[in-house]
Amino acid sequence: MPGRMLIRFMLLQKRLLKKGGFLLMLCLAPLLSAGVGRLSEASAGIATIALYLPEGDASAQEISERLLEERGVLRYLSCGDEEEARRMVETGQADAAWIFSEDLTERLGEHAQKRRVRPVVTVVERRDSVALTLGREILTSAIYPSFSYAVYVAYVREELGLAEMTDEALRGIYDSVAVEGSLFQMVYPDETPGEAEDFTYVQAPLRGILAIWFTFVGLAASLYFMQDEARGVYGRVPVTKRLSASYIAGAVFLLDAAAVMLLSCELAGVFTDWKREVVCCAVFAFCVLAFSNLLRMLCRTPRRLGMIFLPLLAAMLALCPVFLNLQNFRAGKRLLPPWYYLQSIHNTRYLYEMAVYTVILVLISAILQRVQSRRR
Repeated sequence: MPGRMLIRFMLLQKRLLKKGGFLLMLCLAPLLSAGVGRLSEASAGIATIALYLPEGDASAQEISERLLEERGVLRYLSCGDEEEARRMVETGQADAAWIFSEDLTERLGEHAQKRRVRPVVTVVERRDSVALTLGREILTSAIYPSFSYAVYVAYVREELGLAEMTDEALRGIYDSVAVEGSLFQMVYPDETPGEAEDFTYVQAPLRGILAIWFTFVGLAASLYFMQDEARGVYGRVPVTKRLSASYIAGAVFLLDAAAVMLLSCELAGVFTDWKREVVCCAVFAFCVLAFSNLLRMLCRTPRRLGMIFLPLLAAMLALCPVFLNLQNFRAGKRLLPPWYYLQSIHNTRYLYEMAVYTVILVLISAILQRVQSRRR
């Protein structure tokens, strides 16, 4: 029996690979992932900032390094002078300009000593937006370390009366007690550090898109099975065993799609580790297989199954954490296999829930198959 099933599986695989539509469907995912991976490495952002920092100023050099070396959602264009930065905003080449004062270090010292309050940076914007609001937070975080050091120097030399201490000694003591990295650490429920995923905003939604693509591969498998069933390909298979036959046929589709999805995650740079990825993908494949076959049995005709594709796509994009993670509609989310998969990558609780959901789908399908076979 297992040998016969393996032979049937291989014959289905051979037949499937001759279908141009299926091969095209498989090629879409890695091509998209490779494109996103290359795009994420390029200079891109949700806002463009014209940046002017005076040369020869130590604080300006430090701030410049913090801004330019960080991979973020902003794209920076260095300018030679203040007028060039303003002109780029006026002509639409930049969304905003950050113009630092020529005596930046001196002004930071004045702020630290609370002697005078003069602007450290001038911000010129075409129009306010969410991206530029975020940009101002990034600007503040880049300036803060230099301001913190100026406060420290002012306190040591004025409040403690250690004016004779050299800059080298002050810097050495400051660096020895400075907190490296962020004051806060994000950790997923499975204790995976959040910093392990160094994704750009371009890469972030890709896993969700691949999960939806994988689900539609499963639906396409059910559609192919219904068409073959109508042509009499499964005429010799008893009605009571059609559900098993549909699982075998769908497994051929999803086995190829699972390999492609893992490859696509690697190409896009959103891969975590092999053990987690393979286990989550395997359970997700079984869940999609059961989900698509239940829909096939409920719809009963290829036309009806095809009619639900667009509403189902809209529901997945809205309820699954692809672009947004809505807090409401939790009952609706739990009906969609991609939601479990996307949650399970960093929380094993949802992996178990996805497995339980799969068993429920299989049981409902088995009951429905028995009811439908009796009616025939």
